[in-house]
Amino acid sequence: MSLTGDGERAMALRDGREQILSATTADLPAAHLRDALCELYEMELGRLAEEAGIGPGSGFALVAFGGLGRREVLPYSDLDLVLVHERRPDRDVGEIADAMWYPLWDSGVGLDHSVRTVDQCLAVAAADVSVGLSLLDARVIAGDADLGALVVDGARRQWRDQIASRFDDLVAAAVARRQRSGVIAHRSEPDLKNGVGGLRDSQLVTALAVAHLSDGRPVVPGGLTAAHRLVLDARTELHRVSGRPREVLHAEYGDEVGLALGLGDRFDLARALSDASRTIAFTADQAIRGSCASLSSRGLTGLLRRSPVRRPLDDGVVEHAGEVALARNARVTEDPWLPLRVAAAAARFGLPVAGSTLGVLVERSPVPEGRWPAEALSDLLVLLGSGEGQVPVIEALDRSGLWERMLPEWSGVRDLPARDRAHVYTVDRHLVQTAVEASRLTTSVARADLLLLSALLHDLGKSREGDHSETGAEMVGPIVRRMGLDPADVDTLVRIVRHHLLLAVTATRRDPSDPATADSVLTTLEQDATAFDVLATLTEADSLATGPTVWTPGRARAHSMLVDACRDRLGSQPGAVEAPTVDATRPHGPPDVVVEMRPAGTGTNHELTLVVPGSGKSLAVTAEVLAAHRLEIVDGEIDLRPPGGVRAKMTVSTRFGDPVDPKVLRQDLRRAVDSGVAASLRAALARNASRMIGPPQARSSVLVNRRTDAEGILLEVRAEDRPGLFAKVIAAILAKGARIDWVVVRTRGAAVEDVFALSGPGAVLSTATEVESLLPRRDPATPGVGRADTL
Repeated sequence: MSLTGDGERAMALRDGREQILSATTADLPAAHLRDALCELYEMELGRLAEEAGIGPGSGFALVAFGGLGRREVLPYSDLDLVLVHERRPDRDVGEIADAMWYPLWDSGVGLDHSVRTVDQCLAVAAADVSVGLSLLDARVIAGDADLGALVVDGARRQWRDQIASRFDDLVAAAVARRQRSGVIAHRSEPDLKNGVGGLRDSQLVTALAVAHLSDGRPVVPGGLTAAHRLVLDARTELHRVSGRPREVLHAEYGDEVGLALGLGDRFDLARALSDASRTIAFTADQAIRGSCASLSSRGLTGLLRRSPVRRPLDDGVVEHAGEVALARNARVTEDPWLPLRVAAAAARFGLPVAGSTLGVLVERSPVPEGRWPAEALSDLLVLLGSGEGQVPVIEALDRSGLWERMLPEWSGVRDLPARDRAHVYTVDRHLVQTAVEASRLTTSVARADLLLLSALLHDLGKSREGDHSETGAEMVGPIVRRMGLDPADVDTLVRIVRHHLLLAVTATRRDPSDPATADSVLTTLEQDATAFDVLATLTEADSLATGPTVWTPGRARAHSMLVDACRDRLGSQPGAVEAPTVDATRPHGPPDVVVEMRPAGTGTNHELTLVVPGSGKSLAVTAEVLAAHRLEIVDGEIDLRPPGGVRAKMTVSTRFGDPVDPKVLRQDLRRAVDSGVAASLRAALARNASRMIGPPQARSSVLVNRRTDAEGILLEVRAEDRPGLFAKVIAAILAKGARIDWVVVRTRGAAVEDVFALSGPGAVLSTATEVESLLPRRDPATPGVGRADTL
């Protein structure tokens, strides 16, 4: 080829490229721009190859990978090309290569090139997982098609054959890339190529599909394709408006890119990119998890191994192969609350929800209607109280559309960018993170349920115009009424949402230690002690979830001073408990055990009435027997005062399966009261306790107050529920010589609030210390604090 020919090719490529890039977005939208560039490069590369002698049967092939290989050519990205040859002499190869590369350099097009044999291509791909990944996009542009196919097909076949040994390296590289580049949905200036939910994650899904480890399909059909297209279009327009090969979408280009894509300003663009990137990230995570399961079942040992055990977790929910799945007898088409139960179990046990399970729930589970049953609200509270474990579970439900079925108002805040630069998350992700922070503080309030619900709902008003606190208060009332809260709790929660910024603003603008400031706060809250108690903790959780610059030591001190001043003015703790009056009839004649059980609604809850002879020791034995039979106490009132015996009315949950036959329960109670808990029951209790995994999220606390109904103390235990916990607390109290007069049990999701009325010489402060030593311990390195109030 002559120098004149080189110059003509270079000029044609340069002129054609400039003409394409000079077109406006209206004339040539992002996708058409990429297509035009792809056609131009393929045409000019074909001419160059022909003039250089690269044709069919020539022993040379020009192979493209990267953007040109995928037909996703960006305006200012490099061309990735490899000249493949059949072990030709270096002199011949050098001449052909020069004829190809020099015109491209002269045209100003960025070029990443190499010259290799087929064996060299495959050897490099085998040695470097990133090269192997890139060759999956390879295709022959010009020259000997059969020779080029040896690279293209060989690279794909090699990828499939070697994936088992390379999978760990592939995942490690993806993790490192994600850590460097951050989460697109959380960054004000996201990396569209390398960030979590970016184009590299989309390519990872394709790579795992090529290896036959994943089908590459998201739970919602078409979701990945549309998401990938949007991020790719945004990256294309970023190149066009900046005139550079940029991957990070800086704020200065946001408005132009958003306008070019027809989305609006940079905030509208950020919301659309957040949605798309989260779909890509979720699909990639599912593909990686599914690939792990697929690899573990391959080989001779996988064929010989028995199917993994399906361990029951809840009604219709099991663990299977390390994921939460549906039980074979799950009533999917009849139970609209099954997705919440699946989510609660996944978060509670720290397991992912299987992609197939999400797909079945999306397709077959009915949309919830009307008032929530008590079990559904409890499942939501368990989910919100699970700490960091709730984040991937809620994300899974949200990406699949199940979360919005439970909470339709969520669509207004999904992927909504925060306007305040102090916020590091989108509004929806901030609400989830507030619930994460609140879960670590549940034992510092009398109403853990109101704390978790307000954490999830407090910023819903940002989806509408006007003051988001006032708007949110209007929105939250119908929501929590639908969830089944009683009118008093609805009023309290509305008050909390309306004034969720009250303490934060007051502590920074007025003297927090001034009694007048406290009076102003309490007047605004209409002297609602429960609302104040929750709001004091919600303010901390909300601030921690906003960003690292919000909950500073100075603001924390001012908040603490204001809270103390308000509590001094209130003069009492919220949530006072009165002595129960249990109307349980004792049988005539000698003392005996009475057991009555009937369903409470349509769920797994049952109303249980008990009469057991004896006193505190009988209560301890009763608690152990109930735990051994997997009867979890949801609510209960227990009276041990004269005329004697343990009289109890409880709501108990069986979680899954049918409850124990009342006759069997009565028989076991009678035997246990007469001779102590049998070894078989203790073994069952130990097995049930082992089902709960993971450390508690919140620090347990024990509060002591004077009784108002008699001499003695009220011992309030706040902790995360664990099988056998109630029995252990009773045993600790009795070991100190205290007499238990009555007990009130309240379970709010995963948090328990048990109040014991104690009397006698053992009802002393040391009893609280003994009880606290038995409670679940949270890792002290975990953020969050508890509170223990004493006499």
